[in-house]
Amino acid sequence: MELPHLPKLKGVFITGTDTDVGKTWVAAGLTAVLRRWGLKAVYFKPVQSGCPEEGGRLIPTDARLAREVAGLEEPLELLTPITLRLPLAPAVAACQEGRTVDLAQVAAALEELTRRYDLFVVEGAGGLCVPVVNLRFWVLHLAAWLKLPLMLVAKPGLGTINHTVLTVSAAHQAGVPVAGIVLNRYPARPSLAESTNPEVIAALTELPILGRVPEVGDLRHPGEREIFLAAMDEVARHLADACAARAFLECILLEE
Repeated sequence: MELPHLPKLKGVFITGTDTDVGKTWVAAGLTAVLRRWGLKAVYFKPVQSGCPEEGGRLIPTDARLAREVAGLEEPLELLTPITLRLPLAPAVAACQEGRTVDLAQVAAALEELTRRYDLFVVEGAGGLCVPVVNLRFWVLHLAAWLKLPLMLVAKPGLGTINHTVLTVSAAHQAGVPVAGIVLNRYPARPSLAESTNPEVIAALTELPILGRVPEVGDLRHPGEREIFLAAMDEVARHLADACAARAFLECILLEE
């Protein structure tokens, strides 16, 4: 499969161990924090399925949330160039809708955004093995095409050890670097599994736990948003430290 030419990107690719682990919140929060630091950072999600229709057009709700949280002004069509109606894996949704996921649209959107932004926080769809273009081009291949390191978002409770270790293993086998792991929706009163999982995951993957992001109810509530962004600020600092420790050029400024 011939891939379109891409501009050279700097940033991180947010993936998850599963759907509904909170990738969008983490991606939006990281973008917001980087922008608070004074960096020219932007959120980008190449494709979203399960988009509702409003006013005769499909709305990428993940990009809309991220745009609000991070204070972006770009049109949603640029932040997520491909929108699909059905709540299925992108390749499956596109097939059912009689469409194709055109990576040339993704490349064109990135080309435009690179004129204004230095750092990209890219969010994938579901986990690494979710098919994006066809049954042989997955989220994993999308991350490899973009040449961005992964930041893995995982659940804190039972089952997360297996899901996290398998995801990291898949990334490593494909030659995609993983900068670290975020445990999202970490409870104020963790169970025994939730309190022991971080250490076990770090030992098994040999990757840093970048943060334990607390569960908050509504990002649109100013108080809860600040609690969340404070946690994401810590994640961002740990991400920077992890990338420096693993050789900055390999993790953030990947060379050809």
